[in-house]
Amino acid sequence: MKSVVRLILFTMFVAAGALAAQSRVPEILLASARNALPQDINTNEMIRVLQAGLWNSNRTAVAVSFPRPRASVIFVFLQQRNGTYLAVNTSGVEGGNLGVLGSRGRKDYDRFETTPVEWLYRDDGRFQVVMRTRVWRAGRRYTVSEPLLISRSGTVLWR
Repeated sequence: MKSVVRLILFTMFVAAGALAAQSRVPEILLASARNALPQDINTNEMIRVLQAGLWNSNRTAVAVSFPRPRASVIFVFLQQRNGTYLAVNTSGVEGGNLGVLGSRGRKDYDRFETTPVEWLYRDDGRFQVVMRTRVWRAGRRYTVSEPLLISRSGTVLWR
């Protein structure tokens, strides 16, 4: 009987810990991510990346990147006035950054990754985040960082 009670308490403790870990990501943000992100990104990876996401100073926007073998999946989630989040696919920034390096494509590199590194202050209602792309070829790393401008409605303006 005591072992059954201990098992139940242990299970409740583990479940509570898992819920606490998930609760660091607002449920409404997680719902937006589930709707917008590719289906091959599972919920655990989604939560991990959203928890580690780069938030702007007033926490009204978060930028995240999911590394993938062929191309990074990069999104910015903008909090709307009603509390929901607008998902903005900014994955195209990786190709633009590769172009800055003078490359014709991903096939030129052994590995690449793009991550958000810094939010820039704006007072015009737009959002601006610096995206860094790092690529490796023949053991050497090349890096380029470019600002990404996003309107409140989710229109991506590359610079």
